[in-house]
Amino acid sequence: MKSWYAVHTHAHGEQRALVNLERQGFSPWLPVYRKQRRHAGKVEQVLRPLFPRYLFVSLDLEAQRWRAILSTFGVAGLVGRADGPVPVPDAVMDALQERASADGTFLLDRTSLLKTGDPVRIDDGPMRDLEGIFQAANDADRVIVLLSLMGRDVRVTVPSDQIERA
Repeated sequence: MKSWYAVHTHAHGEQRALVNLERQGFSPWLPVYRKQRRHAGKVEQVLRPLFPRYLFVSLDLEAQRWRAILSTFGVAGLVGRADGPVPVPDAVMDALQERASADGTFLLDRTSLLKTGDPVRIDDGPMRDLEGIFQAANDADRVIVLLSLMGRDVRVTVPSDQIERA
């Protein structure tokens, strides 16, 4: 019977392990999310692993030669005990796969983890490096932040992708 198992990879080796496991006939899954990256004055979307250094593989321990996974390039090992790998509960894998979009990526909202009163820092734009207090999400793309400017508290609206937890 097939179950999902967590594969521990080498640092930044998730893609390498994924490709090599697929070449060997295994069924791996690497959950990823889109991250906005600023580099050399350009802003681009890149895919990053949802769980750095981990991916999942579906296999039947009785029918497949699973020990080949241990010698796969990019793989550090399987998560488990001394007597073998431990399966990831089906409920956990089902919940993860339900939350993934049609193309297999996860949509992470930077503001979904923020609560009113949390300290934040603006990391881009004209108010870069100013710290304030998160007030609320204004809409899907903007948030309200309380900044202390010139001796008074001022509510400003900034793009949600320009703030991070302080």
